[in-house]
Amino acid sequence: MDPINKLKVSVIMNCHNGERYLDQAIESVLKQTYTNWEIIFWDNKSIDNTSKIIRSYKDQRIKYYYSEEYNKLGKARNLALDKASGELIAFLDCDDLWLPKKLELQIPFFDDPEVGIAISNSIFFNNKGKEKLLYKRVPKQGFVFKELLESYYISMETVIIRKSKLKILSEYFDERFEVIEEFDLFIRLSKYCKLVYVNKILGKWRIHESSLTWKRKDLFPKETRLFIKKI
Repeated sequence: MDPINKLKVSVIMNCHNGERYLDQAIESVLKQTYTNWEIIFWDNKSIDNTSKIIRSYKDQRIKYYYSEEYNKLGKARNLALDKASGELIAFLDCDDLWLPKKLELQIPFFDDPEVGIAISNSIFFNNKGKEKLLYKRVPKQGFVFKELLESYYISMETVIIRKSKLKILSEYFDERFEVIEEFDLFIRLSKYCKLVYVNKILGKWRIHESSLTWKRKDLFPKETRLFIKKI
C-alpha cells in the first residue's frame, strides 16, 4: 500500500429521495486524489430514482444498502456506520460536495494518535450562486468540548473522525434525533480526543428548500431540550 493511502476511509452517505444532487456528490468523491476509500451508501427507503442513479456507478468501492423502512437520521447513520470497514470515517450528504484534495490534505493529521476529529473550511452555497465562507478565522483546535458547547462550529461535510475514538462512546448517533444528531455526536466525541483544522476550503454545503435541516426546523427546540438534559 502506498503510504499516502495507507488509512482506509469509509465515506458515510445517507440518502432519502436525494436524486436531485446525487450525481454531483458521488462525482466529488470519485475525483478525490486520495483513493483508499469506500462509500457506504445507506438508502433510507427512497422512492425516487436514487437507487437507479447509485447503481449506475460500477466502482466496487461504492457499497449500496437499501432500508425497507424509513428511520430517523440518527438511526440511519448508525446503520451505515455498522457497515464501515475503514479506520477513518467521513460524512457526505447527497446534496453536498467535496473538493478533490479533501481526503489527501486532512488524513495526514491523524498521524497524531490523539487526533480524533479533523475539519476544514467550507463554503455554504445556494442554487442562485450566493456563497458564504464558513470560517473567517481559524477556529479553536485541540480539546474543544467546552468551546463547542458554548458556540458550535463544525459543519458535517468537512468532518473526518477516527473510528477507534468513536468506539469509546456509549452510543454513536443518538437515534432519537433527526436534525441535531451530528451536533450531539461530535460534541460528545470532543471530550475524548483532539480536533484539528485544515485551513483550506475542502467542502461545500448546499442550502436549498428541500433540505431536512430547513424542512424540519420545528424539531430543533424539542431535540435541543433532549440534548441539554442528556449532557
